[in-house]
Amino acid sequence: MKMISILVAFCFYAAPLAAHEGGHDTRGVVVSASADELVVKTGHGEEKFAVTDKTQFVKDGSAATAQDLQASDRVVVHAKKEAGRLQAVKVQFKRATAAPHSKKQ
Repeated sequence: MKMISILVAFCFYAAPLAAHEGGHDTRGVVVSASADELVVKTGHGEEKFAVTDKTQFVKDGSAATAQDLQASDRVVVHAKKEAGRLQAVKVQFKRATAAPHSKKQ
């Protein structure tokens, strides 16, 4: 009975890992964006992603396009390795907010 419980637990927790196998997630700030490439600055440097017609863009929770991306937007890129290059599958982003102005008196 204990062995069955262990196997069931393993299958339950391993399924999400298998679904994400080979996936790559990056958080950062857009350096540049074009119709075929996205460059993101992260805490570890810059990462480049190929953009295809299948790449999904989501801005503030709503559908968007690559043209909606701007330098300095904050992004989360879900990617996969395809032909030796990272390919953006889904790009979620929002506008960078301006720092609040302080009044000096």
